Amino acid sequence: MRTVMGWEHLREPDLSGRLIVLTGGSDGLCREAAVQLARWGADLVLPVRSIPKGEAVRERILRETGRPDAARLVRLDLASLASVREGASAIVETVGERGVDLLVHGAGTVTRRREETADGLERALAVNAVAPRLLTTLLRPLVRERVVLVGSNAHKAGRIDLGDMDFARTRWSIAASYGRSKLTAMLWALDLAEELRETGVDVQIAHPGWALTNIQRATGSDRLDSLVTAASRPIAMPAARGAESVLFAATQPLPHGSYVGPDGPTASRGRPTLLRRSAAACDVDLARRVTGWVDRRIEATGGR
Repeated sequence: MRTVMGWEHLREPDLSGRLIVLTGGSDGLCREAAVQLARWGADLVLPVRSIPKGEAVRERILRETGRPDAARLVRLDLASLASVREGASAIVETVGERGVDLLVHGAGTVTRRREETADGLERALAVNAVAPRLLTTLLRPLVRERVVLVGSNAHKAGRIDLGDMDFARTRWSIAASYGRSKLTAMLWALDLAEELRETGVDVQIAHPGWALTNIQRATGSDRLDSLVTAASRPIAMPAARGAESVLFAATQPLPHGSYVGPDGPTASRGRPTLLRRSAAACDVDLARRVTGWVDRRIEATGGR
């Protein structure tokens, strides 16, 4: 029996014939997740903002699997809800009647200052929470097995303010922005899990831990970014290890609505296991209200 992720009791999954849509696959830990999923036999559709970066990943997957159609690209920019709608239409056309076995939301961002998208949304909130919700809604009729959201333990520092989700009137900071965006995403995922409970499609949330990716380069200063990266390197996991929680959430039998991440201290590094989330992230009533807020903002930009 071939095992996976260093755990003797986890079988290496056979994903032959499965089709997976995975965002964030052109960089960082989700690039490593995409390559591993393809090694296990999955066919991938990768929505990417940068086609050249996506092509580099597609070519790597081709080299490692020998399958010309193992990965296909769709242009999609999560900072634009119009682009999400166009990308979703392209995904539907690409997969056709085959449908989608797994939808994995791996893309994310940290901004250096408060920014607004063309839709009037605070950028981190748009990319990390609102756009994935819209993409899920548009593709959900095609999804047969599982939706996976890459969350973060940073959600525990997040605070929901339904009167000012975009920090238009309250103080913005990198930590407050990122924490709120991740908590918002995990709350709509909780609401979706409740909605899908009896449908045969489940929802999983993965926390990748502290992995060395470009997300450390968020200060706005090349010198400071380099210092942060250098300080992180000895203690952060490499991207391939950070991808393990995403792969675990995507492929292993898990209770519906689980939250998984590293088993080490503060869930920063280690092997995937079930984690506790914050009390706010377990609040079904708050999840319903936050999902309503997200959906109203989406509808205000042109509907679903």
